[in-house]
Amino acid sequence: MAAFFISTNDHFLPHDIMIVYTIGQDSDTIVTLNESTTIQNPYYLFVFTNVSTKVQYKVIVNSASDTSNYPDRVNIYTFSTINLFATAQAGQYSYEVYEQGSSTNLNPTGLNLVECGKMLLNPAANLIQQGYEPETIYKGYAG
Repeated sequence: MAAFFISTNDHFLPHDIMIVYTIGQDSDTIVTLNESTTIQNPYYLFVFTNVSTKVQYKVIVNSASDTSNYPDRVNIYTFSTINLFATAQAGQYSYEVYEQGSSTNLNPTGLNLVECGKMLLNPAANLIQQGYEPETIYKGYAG
């Protein structure tokens, strides 16, 4: 996978990470936050932004809720993506994760960015219940 870079606050971060969710289905969130975290026992603010509409969806996760067996290499968080994206439009999103000491702050201004990447929100799996094949009748001319 080719990486590209995003300029944030006078430095560049690699932007080659992809999270995939499906509307109506809960899913674990697998990220690598510990390697860039600078405060002990932080709360992480996840900000998902639709690339077309710029609508944002935010959630705060306690770093203590990491369920990974190898937290220095990878972090696994479980939060309700069904509730978070209940009104979201399927499509492409960017995401940013910030560390903070607060369990309630939803404003990323002044916070340390620890990871950013892309997220794909797939439509619900049962979007189309059944197919439709119209009957085709041909009229021929034997003239």
